[in-house]
Amino acid sequence: MADQDPAGISPLQQMVASGAGAVVTSLFMTPLDVVKVRLQSQRPSMASVPFSLQSTGKCLLYCNGVLEPLYLCPNGARCATWFQDPTRFTGTMDAFVKIVRHEGTRTLWSGLPATLVMTVPATAIYFTAYDQLKAFLCGRALT
Repeated sequence: MADQDPAGISPLQQMVASGAGAVVTSLFMTPLDVVKVRLQSQRPSMASVPFSLQSTGKCLLYCNGVLEPLYLCPNGARCATWFQDPTRFTGTMDAFVKIVRHEGTRTLWSGLPATLVMTVPATAIYFTAYDQLKAFLCGRALT
């Protein structure tokens, strides 16, 4: 343990500690990120459709916000049998409740493995390198 800093923490201990911090942060933040993405990607409500389209007697079936397809049908609900309207969220807590109720609790942590693969090594390397460089530069400045 000759390469420890004055606080007594080895680089390996620094890597384990920062990696554990990244795991804990990911476990708490992934559900919030899932809810954020769902809220941002939900389609606009019928109230945001121009009145000129509403008054024509046609119905808006789907507008996903990504490719912006606008499907109109002249026969009302008969043409909408193929389309299952996704759940509409009114806020953060509403999104949490509806996601858990309709898709299950595990859905809140969808994407966690990819998040862990990206953040844990990067965080461990970043914080360990920062602490080691700081100790090295402070040690050189004092001598």
